[in-house]
Amino acid sequence: MTRYLPLIIAVVIAVLVLVAGCTTQPAGPATVSPGVHATTEKSMDPVHTPAPAEKTTVPTVVQTVVKPLKPTPTTLPRISVPEGSIAQYYTYTLDGKSDIIPLALSTRVYEDYTKKEEPSIKNGNSAYFLGYMNDAEQQPYIAALVRAIQEKTPVQDDQARIAISLVQHIPFHDGNQYRYPYEVLYNGEGVCGEKSMLLASLLRDLGYGSAIYYFVKENHMTAGITASSSYGYRGTGYAFIESTEPNIITYDGTEFSFGTLTSMPEVIAVGSGRPLATISSDYQDARMYTTLERDIKHLAATELVQFDSLNAKYDLDYYTCQKCKIPAVA
Repeated sequence: MTRYLPLIIAVVIAVLVLVAGCTTQPAGPATVSPGVHATTEKSMDPVHTPAPAEKTTVPTVVQTVVKPLKPTPTTLPRISVPEGSIAQYYTYTLDGKSDIIPLALSTRVYEDYTKKEEPSIKNGNSAYFLGYMNDAEQQPYIAALVRAIQEKTPVQDDQARIAISLVQHIPFHDGNQYRYPYEVLYNGEGVCGEKSMLLASLLRDLGYGSAIYYFVKENHMTAGITASSSYGYRGTGYAFIESTEPNIITYDGTEFSFGTLTSMPEVIAVGSGRPLATISSDYQDARMYTTLERDIKHLAATELVQFDSLNAKYDLDYYTCQKCKIPAVA
């Protein structure tokens, strides 16, 4: 058993981190990515949507377990940054290889968003969340990020995987109100709902059918991508994507403070494009990972190699957190 002790310890740490789920942390200094100055965020009341039996709210404040992020590479991609803008950097992993995508973001546009009113909730959750995703001022920057993703590979489905991994690697945001995708990109952090909205927007602009899942009972949000019925989540027509941190497409076994997701989510369609045609490979990896994870204490040597290979392929050992300090970039 002693040879498995390091692996068991790592699994225990992973479980502690995942128990926190997508909920936010108590108020504290904001984690700021390279080139971004901490700012005071606008304060908004929690979202309350009339419902027959209960009301929906944004994620509540729950203490999470802290694990350091990977250090920012000392060598970052060069990018032209116009006056009045900052450079932000986003990491992702595709087939075990990590890379960085830079993006120039206007400080004036960011300041506009810090003063912008939240979308109206009067017409329900769908109109409310789409109001965040469809706001016109941020669209040129979403499009710029999409182009940067497309430049990384000509393989369309791998472009989707890059977008998914990129958003999953964005650290948690310390707060209890929703912000626009532009604010998430600018600050380099977001709660599960904000990250899911950003991801669904990127997948839509990459040409995929996309959606967000709003789990009212568990107060959680994830993203979805159009897929055949064999891979869709509970008959919704979309494959499940956990945006909290790196996870395999279709894997829905993450443990949160409330346990696992058991309720039927509200499905909000975002994009109406093509399905992820090669999703079968992700699905097989997710099923294999589930099996190995369940039997982690009894894996043979060859199975441990498989488990480690899947961890490396999707960077599953990367845990996002709020209180992590990221080295400044000159």
